[in-house]
Order: sequence, then structure tokens, then C-alpha cells
Amino acid sequence: MNSITIANLRKRLWRKALFADVQDEVYMTRFIGTSETSMVQEMEDLKKDKGDRLTYGLGMKLSGNGVTGDGELEGQEEATVDYDHDIRIDQLRHAVRLTGKMDEKRSAYEMRTKARSRLKVWWAERLDQEIMDKLCGLITSTFANVPAAPTAARQIWANNAGADVALTADEVMDTKCIVAAKQMAKLAAPKVSPLRIGGKEHYVMIMHPYQMTDLRQDPVYKQENREAQIRGNKNPIFSGASGIYDGVALHEHEYTYAWNGGAGNIPIARAVLCGQQAGVIGWGKEVAWVEKSFDYGNKWGISVGAIFGVQKPTFNALDYGVISVATAATIASTA
Repeated sequence: MNSITIANLRKRLWRKALFADVQDEVYMTRFIGTSETSMVQEMEDLKKDKGDRLTYGLGMKLSGNGVTGDGELEGQEEATVDYDHDIRIDQLRHAVRLTGKMDEKRSAYEMRTKARSRLKVWWAERLDQEIMDKLCGLITSTFANVPAAPTAARQIWANNAGADVALTADEVMDTKCIVAAKQMAKLAAPKVSPLRIGGKEHYVMIMHPYQMTDLRQDPVYKQENREAQIRGNKNPIFSGASGIYDGVALHEHEYTYAWNGGAGNIPIARAVLCGQQAGVIGWGKEVAWVEKSFDYGNKWGISVGAIFGVQKPTFNALDYGVISVATAATIASTA
């Protein structure tokens, strides 16, 4: 095997190692799966085909009554209905450049280890941010796809405030918000399908740390928090959860959308209650690891890039798998 082949092999190995590290670090990994019953469905179809978009189906549940007794079933079959939805992909890259002469004393392994460590953290945070921005309907999140803003038919406000700008400082996250969001999900048309785990139905709610701070002050939550049940369930959606309430696994994440948008510009945040196909992530090309020298070999740089896209599916201009929950957001204080 010649030196060029060995060098290329080493780059492929570092690329794979980096992406394995990234997947371990990404918080949202626990919600990602390849099935349409996953909370965030992952698709790799575009790795095989050319193009900048992927069309996938949003599955509608069967509505027929079936045939009883010895009734003739042939000719009474129900057609499966799937609605097409598109996801676009784009390239995202980042790089580090090592410092120069002092790096000549370091081995290639040390150089790559340093780059891998820095890029791993950047990629993990970037993927978490991208997924949360799309789930929260942050319309300024424009990489590859622009998500739809939440609509009133798929959103609730604390204390029935009715609008973000109407939220006041005391209208914070509590158990009533969780119950209302779950009820809206179950009665929506089409229904926000729950995740089925061990024969039971669950939703996932991801909220801002400000909102979790408020929820922990709710006396009903304090009394009925079933955190002990999390320890006995090994399903990934419960890993890292702050608690479970009314069948909803509660997670907090700093990339949940928060801004000064309430009454008098008070801080507010937008939690998301998620079911099946709340989000979709599509991959177009594996991660690329590129090494380059500068200044006649005196300096080295390493770049890592991928082609992918994330989107929040919609059906008839409504979020398909997400209910948004807007509340005031209390910043913790020691006063």
C-alpha cells in the first residue's frame, strides 16, 4: 500500500471517528430514528441519488371500520394515504487552523486529535441548535430549510394568554400547560401521534431551562413528579429527562427558543411537545475530513463538512408533530 493510499485511509478513519464522537455528544440523538414513528426521522436517501431535496411521506392513520364476521374483505381494503413533504439539504463546513512553527514539533496524531476535539463540540452544538430551531419554528433559522412559525391551532399560551405579546410575568410554565398541550395533540386533526413505548403512549416536551425552573415551583408538579419511573425505563427518550408528567417526558435544553417578546418585553420561551415525525433530518453526503497546508507547510488546517438538512413537517399549513407552548420565562435569582 503506497503512502498516498495510507494517508487517504487515515483521513477516512478520522472522519468516521469524529462523526461517531459527534453523535455521542448531540443531545437530540436520543430522539432520532429511521422509522416514521420516530420523533425525529432520519433519512439517508440522498446519499444514493443526486439532488438538493428529498420527498418523504407523512403517514395518515387508517380510518376504516374493518369487516366483521364472514363478510367479504376482498374489495373492502383501505388505501394507505401518505402526503408528500420536501426537505432540502445544503453544505455546512467549519475548519480549524493550527498555529504554525510550534506545531512542527507535534505529531500528525496530536494535530488531528486537537482538531477533532474542537470540531466535535462545534458540530454537536450546531446540530442540536439546528434541530431545536426548526422544531420551535424559528423563522430566522434559514440553513437549508425555513420552518413554519407556529399557528394558533397548534399552540397554547400559559393562562390562555392568546398571544406571545400578551404574556405577563406570572404566566409561567406549569402542569396545566403540559396537560393542555397533550390534550391538543391528541384531539388535533390530524392527531399528533404519540410515541409508543412498551405498550404505552408518550409525548416528549422540550423546554427552556427558564421554563423548567418555573415548573419545579409548581406544587402539583412537586407532588406528582414521577422521576423515579425514569430510572427503570431504558428507552432513549427518558435518558436525561428531568421528569415525567401525565405521560410526557420532560426535557430541558438551552437551545429552546427564548426571547424578550412578552408584555412589556419580558422574557418568554417556546417549549415544544413532540410526537411522531415532529422533525426530519436528511443526509446528502457523509462527513468530509480535509487537511491542508499553508505557508509552505509551516501551518496546517483541517476542515470538516457535511451535506444535510433539518425541517419541521407541516400538513395543510399546520405543524404535523409539534404543539408549541409559550410561557413567561423566569430568570433564576439568588435574591
